[in-house]
Amino acid sequence: MNELAAIENLVDQFENKKMTRRQLVASLIAATGAAALPGVASAQQAAPVAIGRSMNHVSLSVNDVNRSADFYNRVLGMEIISRPANGGLNMGLGDESFLGLYELSNPGGMHHMCIGVDDYNADALAEKLQDHGIAANVNRDPANRTSGGDQLYFPDPDGISVQLAQHGYLG
Repeated sequence: MNELAAIENLVDQFENKKMTRRQLVASLIAATGAAALPGVASAQQAAPVAIGRSMNHVSLSVNDVNRSADFYNRVLGMEIISRPANGGLNMGLGDESFLGLYELSNPGGMHHMCIGVDDYNADALAEKLQDHGIAANVNRDPANRTSGGDQLYFPDPDGISVQLAQHGYLG
C-alpha cells in the first residue's frame, strides 16, 4: 500500500469511529515520518545534550545558612566542604555530590539541581540545548562558585532550574 493509500485508510478509520483523533495523529506521524511535521523533527531527532552521570548537587533556599548547616551536620553527619563567595555553604555528600545551602528569596524550596556530566563545556552544551528548543543561561561570574568558571542553567518543562557541571565537581 503506498503512502497516500495508507493515509486515506487511516482517515477512513477515523471517520468511521474506529480510532480516536489521537490515534489518527499518531498513526499519521508514523506513516509519514516525523520529519514531515515542521518543528517536530528537531526535538525528536536531536541527540542528547550530554549523558547525566550523577546528581551533582541540590541547592536549597533557607532562612539561616548556619542553622541549616548545623542541622545537616547534627542529623546526617555532613561537613562543610566549601563557602562560596556568594554567602552560601556546601555540605559534602560522599565523593561526588553535595548539598548547597543559600539564603534566598524562597526559603523552604529548592533553588536548583545540578546534574554532573562528562566533558563539561558550558558554551558547547548551551548550543546543543538550542537543538532541543531550550534556551540556556551561561553565567560567567566566577564568584558564584568556589572553583570559578562558567555555570550553565536551563529550565525543565515545569520551570525547575537545572544546572549542568563537570561530573565530580564538588563546590
